[in-house]
Formats: sequence, C-alpha cells, structure tokens
Amino acid sequence: MRAGLDFINKARAENPPDGRYDLDGENLYAIIQSYATAPVAEKLPESHRKYADIQSLLSGEEAIGWHPVEKLEVDTPYSEEKDIMFYRNAHGETLLLLVPGLFAVFYPHDAHKPGCSIDAPRDVRKIVVKVACP
Repeated sequence: MRAGLDFINKARAENPPDGRYDLDGENLYAIIQSYATAPVAEKLPESHRKYADIQSLLSGEEAIGWHPVEKLEVDTPYSEEKDIMFYRNAHGETLLLLVPGLFAVFYPHDAHKPGCSIDAPRDVRKIVVKVACP
C-alpha cells in the first residue's frame, strides 16, 4: 500500500501520461486514465478478487458508490482474465465523493461503482493502483 500511495504522490507532482505503470510486476501496478463521469444509474457496481484498488483523482471530481458484495446480486459473472465481476444496482448504496488530494481503498469484499457524476458529467484523470491480495 505504501508504495502505491508514494506513486500517487509522485504522479500528482509529475503528471505522467495515461497508461499502465509497473511498480512491482503483477504484485503492484498503477493505471492512469482519463474519462467522463456518467449518471449513477448508468453505472454498475464491480469487485475484484485478486487486487485491492487505491483510487485517486489527478483532476475533476466523481462519486463512487459502495456496497458490501454479499448484499448484491451478480449481473456479470467473475472474469478471471480481467479480475472483475459486476453486480446489479441496489438500494442503500453509500456514495463517496472523490476529489484531488483524497483517495479511497477498495478490497475484494467492497463492491464499488466508480466514475459516477455528482451533478453533471465531468472530465476526470484518475489513478488506480492495483495491490495484489494474499
């Protein structure tokens, strides 16, 4: 986790281009990406089995929905290749506000719905650090 947070701080200072950055092979890597947020209802919660995510914005703002995975119904079964599973939307979701300077950590038991707009679509630049889980 510490190495991932160090990369986030370095990226804030240096503003590297979008892409994948290997920090410790498949044990720890980062993805920098740019996209536009979308309405909460258009997004689906997701989870991962192999990695925890550290998510932080370089620019923009977004909401991220959160639910414990055991309270959700599977929409798209787990893909071993992509390490992702999608769930159906459900009531009772907690919305987190992510802005530059903050970060959120999501473990395999955390279903999260990134890329949600707050009041209108916004362009964001985001870092997702993938930390292998034992």
